[in-house]
Amino acid sequence: MRPQPTAPAAPKPGTAATLRWLVGATSDLLPPLALACVLSCLTRFASLGIYLVAALGVAKAAGIQVLGISASWTALALGILALGLAKGALRYGEQYVGHKVAFLSLSRLRNTLYAAAEHQAPFAARSRNSGGLLAVATRDVDRVEVFFAHTLPPAVSAVVVSGAVTWWTWSSFGSAAALVLLAGYVLLGLVIPALGIPTLRRTAAGQARVRGIQNQQLAELLNGIDVVHGYEAGPRMLARFNGTAKPSTADTLRAGRITGLRAALSQAVIWGSVLALLVVAARDHELGALLVLTVIAVPSYEAVRAVDGFVLGLQDSLASAKRLHAMALGEPQVAEPDMPRLLPESGTLSVRGLSVAYGKDTVLSGLDLQLAPGQLVALVGDSGSGKSTAASALVRAVPSTGECSYGGIPLESAPLREVRSHLLLVSQEAVMVRGTLRENLLLGLEHIEDAELVAVLEELGLGTWLASQKQGLDTRLGDRATRLSGGQRQRLALARALIRRPKVLILDESTSALDAASEQLVLAAVEARRTAGMAVLLISHRISILHGADRIVVLREGQVAESGTPEQLLAQPDSLFSRMAVREADRIEPAN
Repeated sequence: MRPQPTAPAAPKPGTAATLRWLVGATSDLLPPLALACVLSCLTRFASLGIYLVAALGVAKAAGIQVLGISASWTALALGILALGLAKGALRYGEQYVGHKVAFLSLSRLRNTLYAAAEHQAPFAARSRNSGGLLAVATRDVDRVEVFFAHTLPPAVSAVVVSGAVTWWTWSSFGSAAALVLLAGYVLLGLVIPALGIPTLRRTAAGQARVRGIQNQQLAELLNGIDVVHGYEAGPRMLARFNGTAKPSTADTLRAGRITGLRAALSQAVIWGSVLALLVVAARDHELGALLVLTVIAVPSYEAVRAVDGFVLGLQDSLASAKRLHAMALGEPQVAEPDMPRLLPESGTLSVRGLSVAYGKDTVLSGLDLQLAPGQLVALVGDSGSGKSTAASALVRAVPSTGECSYGGIPLESAPLREVRSHLLLVSQEAVMVRGTLRENLLLGLEHIEDAELVAVLEELGLGTWLASQKQGLDTRLGDRATRLSGGQRQRLALARALIRRPKVLILDESTSALDAASEQLVLAAVEARRTAGMAVLLISHRISILHGADRIVVLREGQVAESGTPEQLLAQPDSLFSRMAVREADRIEPAN
């Protein structure tokens, strides 16, 4: 089996480092987040005010004096109304500002993630679990919303409200009652939320990992649904999908038990503390004062209890944030130069000693070739000989060693975009994005006249097909352009390359899905550009299309086995190229 690219082990940032990264990435959003915290505190105080006014009303109806406060029914009614409206407005403001900060932060994190993925691509993308990347880019980003919208505002309001109520209790009911109240706050806000944290963290990390694996399995299922149906592998794929979650099931059950225990303990602490408050305060205060103390203590405890609520979601959020942070910390395997140099408009592609290794496995070693403007060099060899790896290394898609230059300028000294605009790779897999035909052709370009797009399509034998489409260039290709044949997708990919007018066009089995007639149209289009000065590196298994090459380079097990003109190699009956030509002729020769 051919070695596969392997990305370096992903960094594993700690919780503190991840929190610093989150805050640093969204530092300009801290002022509105502070506003959300203020609004959260005011909302809690408005709620306490409603309870206090209600208690005053109950006391007035019972003829009980409360802390020397006397108010008319009108004042009480207006107080309830004003506080209720204020609480609603403040709550709305808190939610609006908090979620605005959260969604702006998520948007920024998505942009950061995309920039990191693009910076590390394409090597990192190919060498990682694509389902895991998808989970990071979608679900993990969304789960970080808990940190911004549901963590800091309730935490700040819990501290402020508990501090204010403790001070009020101390001044109105004495130190003993204040200490009882404070003990309840500590249990609700610190002790109970800390119960089972290791299990919750392990569960959150396991669930995030399982989501990545299941996303990968789902992507494989959808991409290969025809194969799954054809081989009746549906039940086995389903069993594998269900079995993925089994390792984390035990932790999930333990986490559920911990969650239930914490909820029960919270209720016990709230009402146990209220009872203790009444016992302590009853010796020195009348019924009215005890009523006020009770109606203030209960909602203040609920404010602190919110800490336990967001701690549960925070573990999952932090697990997702760590995966995001790890992705953002990933180093590009092919780095931009420190002092970039632009490539010349024209020049010779010179390759000397090009080598590629995946870990300890060398897949390409010592490739030498020269490709001048207008030349066609063919790279041939059996499957797994390193042809596609060489193509990827030339466009700096994978890490490599050796010397590669264009017009005398080392490719490693040029910006990656500069390299990939001069050297353009068209691979066997013609990738189409979801969108229109025009959008796929212009991928990465601002604008090209429709007439030029149509001319290239007609040149590649797609004119009749284009004319049959009612929307023309605005025809939507759908998801991965599956409505098109493999040959049509390959010709569209080649058209996308030709309109960019690269200096060097690298064709990696990019005509493998074409019939002979369509292939000749494609080769004629390429030949026309070659005549105009475009260099071509052609990678193909089909020996029959290589006779016009200026030079043939034959690879075997990642090394150059032989090279020369087609005539020179065919003149040697024992050459690898001759034997490949004979095998191809035997395959297509009709039986007698």
